Amino acid sequence: MRLSSACFVILLLAPFAARAGTPVAGFDDTSVIASLNQPTAIAFLPDGRMLVTQKGGALLRVDSGVATTLTTIPVCSGSEMGLLGVAVDPAFATNGFVYLYRTLNTGSCTSSTGRFNQVVRVTVSGNTAGSLTVLLTGIQTDNGNHDGGVLRIGPDGKLYIGAGDSGVGDNVGGPGSSTNPYAQSLSSLNGKVLRINLDGSIPADNPFVSTAGAQGAIWAYGFRNPFRFSFDDMTGTLWIADVGDLTVEEIDLGVAGGNYSWPRCEGDLQGPPSSPQPCVYGTDVAPIFTYPHSGGSSLGTCVIGGAFGGAAFGAMAGDYVFGDCTSSDVYLAMPNGTRDDIAGTPTLISSSAGTPSDFVPGPDGAIYYTAEGAGEVRRLAVTGAVTTTTTTTTTLPGGGALLSGRSLKLTDNVDPTRRSLKTISTDATIDVASAGSTDDPTLHDGSLRVRSSTGSFDSTYPLPAAGWSYIGDPAAAKGYRFKSTSGPITKALLKGGRRLKVSGKGSGLLYSLATNPNPVDVVLTTGTKQFCMSFGGTVTFTAGRRYSAKNSSMPGPCPP
Repeated sequence: MRLSSACFVILLLAPFAARAGTPVAGFDDTSVIASLNQPTAIAFLPDGRMLVTQKGGALLRVDSGVATTLTTIPVCSGSEMGLLGVAVDPAFATNGFVYLYRTLNTGSCTSSTGRFNQVVRVTVSGNTAGSLTVLLTGIQTDNGNHDGGVLRIGPDGKLYIGAGDSGVGDNVGGPGSSTNPYAQSLSSLNGKVLRINLDGSIPADNPFVSTAGAQGAIWAYGFRNPFRFSFDDMTGTLWIADVGDLTVEEIDLGVAGGNYSWPRCEGDLQGPPSSPQPCVYGTDVAPIFTYPHSGGSSLGTCVIGGAFGGAAFGAMAGDYVFGDCTSSDVYLAMPNGTRDDIAGTPTLISSSAGTPSDFVPGPDGAIYYTAEGAGEVRRLAVTGAVTTTTTTTTTLPGGGALLSGRSLKLTDNVDPTRRSLKTISTDATIDVASAGSTDDPTLHDGSLRVRSSTGSFDSTYPLPAAGWSYIGDPAAAKGYRFKSTSGPITKALLKGGRRLKVSGKGSGLLYSLATNPNPVDVVLTTGTKQFCMSFGGTVTFTAGRRYSAKNSSMPGPCPP
C-alpha cells in the first residue's frame, strides 16, 4: 500500500546550511537542520524555537541549531504508525502544554488487537516534558496505515485532529470500489476530522453531539486519510489535504458536519470503477482542487497539505503551499478573491523536496517543511530573505517611514480567542502611495509586524491585496483601508497626513504578556514601503492581561 505518513525534522531558526531542495528561480529552499531520525511533525513555540516529533516517540526542541530530547514516549512505529503530530497550546508561556498524536498497543505492536491512535498532552518545563495526560483515544489502526495524525489549534481555540480510515478496504480498484466501513460511520472516530476542547472534553457546538450513537468529537467525516491540514488566517477556514487511493488526490475546505464522500467517491469521482463519473452524491462536500495520478496534469500520487505563506513570500503572502510525498515536489497555489477556491493552476516552486510530509508557517513568514526522505527540516521563501538569530524578514527596497505613535494596546487572556491588538498613529508625515504604484497594497499586499525582544515575540501578519480598498477616488491618493472577516488582523486604515490605525483579535495573535514586553516595535508594510513605530515611554502593564503604551516618540531606524 502507498504510504501517506511523513518523515519530519526539527529546527529552531539556526544558521542555514547550503541549498537543500531545488527551487525555481525567485525562491530559496534551504536546509535548516539535518541528520534527523524520521522526523514526523513540527510546531513553533511562542519564542520561535521549534518542536519536532520523531516517528520512534521522541519529542525534540531545537535551540540555535542544537536538538534537545524533551521526552520519549512509548509508541508503535511500524508501517505508518508512530509519534505523528504536535501542536502547542496558545497559553504555552504559562502552562507549558504540548499536544501529541501517537500510536500505541497495550500488547504487541505487531497485532491490530489492542492497537490504536490517541491524542495526549505533555507539560514542558525546562529541558524535560512529563505529566502525560490522555485526551482522546480509540482511533483504530487495523492495518497500521492511514493513521492521520495532524493536530492544529483552530482560530476558535479548539484542537482539530485528522484521523485516517485505518487502511481497511481500499487499493482494490478505481473510484467507488473501496469497502472501508469507518469513514461514513458516525459511531467511528476513523476517517474523520475531530474537534475537542484543550482539556479533552467535547465542545457543545460540535455538529453530532446530539446525534444518537455518534461520536461527539466528530467535526466532519467521509475522509480517507486527512494527513495534514491548516487554517487560513485570513478567513478561519480549514484547508484539508485528503490523500487519495489509486486515482486522484484532493484538497477540501472544512465545513462543520460536512460529508466528504469517501469511500463511495475518490476526489470528485465515483464508480463504476471502469468508468468513473463526477461525484454528485446527495449533499456531499466537493473538493476545491484535485489532480490525477497520471497524465500531464498529475502532480504526484500523495498530497501533503499545506500552509499559507507570510511576509517572507513577499507579494505572494497568503498563498497556499503544499507538496506531494511521492513526486517530492512543492507547489504554490493562489486562493481566489473570496479565498474559497484556487485561482488558476498551482505552480511548482521546488523539486527534490526529500519526501515532504508537513508544512508549517514560521514566525518569520517563511514556510518550513519536513523532508522525511532526507532527514531534514527545510525553509522556503522568496529569494532575498535575510536571516538573523531569531527571525527572518524579507529585505524591502525603499526603506521605511519613521512615525510617532499615539497608542498601542495589546491584551492577553487565558482564552486566546479574546486576545486583541490596536495601534494608532496621527503623525502628519504619513505619506501614502499613489494608486497603481509598487506601494499600492490593493495590488502588492501588505503586512503588520509586531515584535519585542524583551517579550520574545516577533510575528508578521499578512494583509493580502484582496482585503484592501481605496479611500474615495483612487486618483486623489487619500489612502487605503483593509478589512478581513476573521483576522487575526481585522481592520487597517492608512490615510495620508492624518492617521494610521490597525486592529486585530483572536488566537492568531502570536504574543504572550507573561512578562513586560516593553518596548514594542510595530511595522505596517504596504507593497515595498514600511511605516515604523516603536512604543515605550508611558506604559501600563498587567502580567498576562494588558500592555498599553501612549505617545511614543519617533523611533530610530526600522527594525531589521
